[in-house]
Amino acid sequence: MHMSKCKYPRLFEPIRLGNTLFRNRIFACPTDYPFFSPENHATAETIAYFERKAKGGAASVAVGDCMVDAELGMGLPHHIRLDDPLALPSLVRLAGAISRQGAVASAELIHCGMFSFFSAEQGAPLYGPVDREFNGLVIREMPEEIIERTIEAFAESAAFAKYAGFGMVTIHAGHGWFLHQFLQPQLNTRKDQWGGSLENRVRMLLAIVKRIRRKCGGSFPIEVRLSASEGYEGGYDIDEGVAIAKQLDGKVDLINASVGHFIVPEVFTITHPSMFREDGVNVKYAAAVKKAVGTPVSAVGAINDPEMMEEIIASGQADVVGVARAVIADPDMPLKARAGKQDEIKKCLRCFVCFAGNVTKRQIRCAINPEIG
Repeated sequence: MHMSKCKYPRLFEPIRLGNTLFRNRIFACPTDYPFFSPENHATAETIAYFERKAKGGAASVAVGDCMVDAELGMGLPHHIRLDDPLALPSLVRLAGAISRQGAVASAELIHCGMFSFFSAEQGAPLYGPVDREFNGLVIREMPEEIIERTIEAFAESAAFAKYAGFGMVTIHAGHGWFLHQFLQPQLNTRKDQWGGSLENRVRMLLAIVKRIRRKCGGSFPIEVRLSASEGYEGGYDIDEGVAIAKQLDGKVDLINASVGHFIVPEVFTITHPSMFREDGVNVKYAAAVKKAVGTPVSAVGAINDPEMMEEIIASGQADVVGVARAVIADPDMPLKARAGKQDEIKKCLRCFVCFAGNVTKRQIRCAINPEIG
């Protein structure tokens, strides 16, 4: 369709990140798909789930929770392991399925740090920024050699994902996981170069970005997902989130400004807005980051109306809109919006059936889309 006929011209304007052209501004955010083979390899079902989103017109489809260090960093038993060479054939098929539908496949790189509960069950030590206890578990301050191992693990995993055919990586540095733990001023009170001041707290993240650039090339797109605000009493707010984003400015290709911390129960419905919160409730965080940096910014959270998406891009609040549940409820949302059939979009109810199924029975279900999962 010619762009002048398109009802949402800004939303469907391509964007270049690194050396890669993305066909529009709608990015399917990282979700995991909790159904894998016993070896944690993607099955035909897993592949179909992600391919379906790409087929529906999203510009990028991210595969969530790809673990960079299975020995020390696994939070749950069922995750893709990017340090498992035997995972290669299934990852090649997964990335290929997304790419052949015209979307860029992204792998979300994650290490759970002091919340690596599955690794701990297997007898591994739990490492965080500092010595502490959490729910009766002993967490040790991560020593220098394990920090080096972890930086290398992120970079090796990015190179492995690229080799398998992924066109982008998303470094997860938000929501309470490992890199976020190092970014938290209230937690990371280390006395060495890896903690204390802002510059020290972002050092690990920047070292990882640099190492990925070295292994994957300067033009390979790197997205970083941040909690721009932690959203709870005692957590850091948007000022700190903006300060962190400024440290990344010009060093990464996309900053995904999310919000929250998974370990604080009342924040769950802020990170993943419930039906009691207004549409686009977290866009303000992306807008604040966007004002402070020159790097493209992605907004996320309760965005499923193309009218609103167009407005977010057109008003300069963000360059990209990230959607997760919206394309579980209706994977064809981007195609329908592009064709001016926005009235036919099946809108996510934000009812959490998808989350509940994932957490309790390791199956993603949707209250309004029987096809997904």
